[in-house]
Amino acid sequence: MIGLWLVALLLGAMALIALLYWLFIVAEGAYLGPKVVAWTYDLAAGRYDAVKGFRPEDERRYVAGPVLHGLQGVAHPVVLDVATGTGRLPLALLQVGFGGHIVGLDLSRGMLRQAQAKLRPWKEQVCLVRQDAARLPFADGSFDAVTCLESLEFLPRPSEALAEMVRVLRPGGFLLVTNRVGAEASLLPGRAFPRPRFEAELARLGLVGIEVYRWQVSYDLAEARKGPGVGGRTPGGPENRRPPAH
Repeated sequence: MIGLWLVALLLGAMALIALLYWLFIVAEGAYLGPKVVAWTYDLAAGRYDAVKGFRPEDERRYVAGPVLHGLQGVAHPVVLDVATGTGRLPLALLQVGFGGHIVGLDLSRGMLRQAQAKLRPWKEQVCLVRQDAARLPFADGSFDAVTCLESLEFLPRPSEALAEMVRVLRPGGFLLVTNRVGAEASLLPGRAFPRPRFEAELARLGLVGIEVYRWQVSYDLAEARKGPGVGGRTPGGPENRRPPAH
């Protein structure tokens, strides 16, 4: 009898450990709300870049490259990077001579502190904002490009966050966003989209020219543009594309 209780206790402990591992390591707190997600990233902020091991040549090709291509012909572009973390995308752009302005948004204070330190040489071009991605504090049509890399699945309401990204994008503006795929995606129900549903979600929001392709190891990358008549301002001169106040 005692042996059965010990087995039951052991199985219960293993199930609890598995649940906690899934909640905090695999899902990074996404199912527990944005404050928990921010807390998990606060804990990891100091070692985040070392764990990821980003290679500069890969960042130029796979991160900066698609953004620069999407912004061809736009003078003095203003870019919003949602869930900017330690400033991965702003750094990649600025290191290849990007001449516009970038707003990096994240809810984690720790990650933003890391980003601020890395981006200090370009402080005139970068503005960092602490905010939940589901409630972007910007006017409609404020940005020439909006990006969100390796983060959508950890946002508590991915569909709402996508809608907000499209709202603040100007008509004709460029959206670049990733979606988790592969075996890992099955561990994130309601956060990662099957590709057909992902494409349908982007189209539903009024995006056109949608292209989705495999990116890195565990992600699809979507490139798209905001269609006419969806909302937001029309392109203006450089004086109308200043980075939002913060």
